[in-house]
Amino acid sequence: MLEGSLRDFSLDEVLQMVSMGEKTGRLELKGETPFGKKEGSIFFKNGEVIDAQTNEYAGEPAIVDLLNIKEGYFKFVPEDVSHVKRSVTKSIPDLVLLATSKLDEWEKIKNKISSVDSVFKLSTEGIPDKIHLSPTQWKIISLLGKGLTIREVALKLNMTVIDVSKDVYGLVALRILKEVGEKDPNKGVMVRRRGAPRSFIIRLFERLRRL
Repeated sequence: MLEGSLRDFSLDEVLQMVSMGEKTGRLELKGETPFGKKEGSIFFKNGEVIDAQTNEYAGEPAIVDLLNIKEGYFKFVPEDVSHVKRSVTKSIPDLVLLATSKLDEWEKIKNKISSVDSVFKLSTEGIPDKIHLSPTQWKIISLLGKGLTIREVALKLNMTVIDVSKDVYGLVALRILKEVGEKDPNKGVMVRRRGAPRSFIIRLFERLRRL
């Protein structure tokens, strides 16, 4: 059985060992990331990644989350994975590159987003007359308008907190969102909260219905 500490092996090296050995089974990972403790499994078939699961994510978002582990432990368990539905098609080098690029994006915006547990309100102050947003951005606005945090929105949409944070930063720059506080992720208690303008909420949901 292949197992050990990620202090002795990088996660990239562990993935390559499983791949080069053309192994089939489950790679269990547990450790610290920039977003707290994470644990989950990456599933392999003949050395290829076919799926990943954490308590929060599935597929590529789960892999990005797990590949952010810098200190922790790994264990490869050989087992039949015929029951696992393939959700990942990228090669291991491409997955590592994806996780690395996401972490680079986080390094660029982390000082502009107070916390992934931040709470926002909708604002109408200084919004441009014409706004061109993607369907995903509208979903993010809708969920944040209900009092969810960046972390909670990421879970709802099966997106990484990095991707949601990047969109939120853009929406804050457009003055569509304004940070109003932070929520304790363990207790769900708001530090500070304010209501969103009702007129904007009405216009927002009318726009969402037309998508």
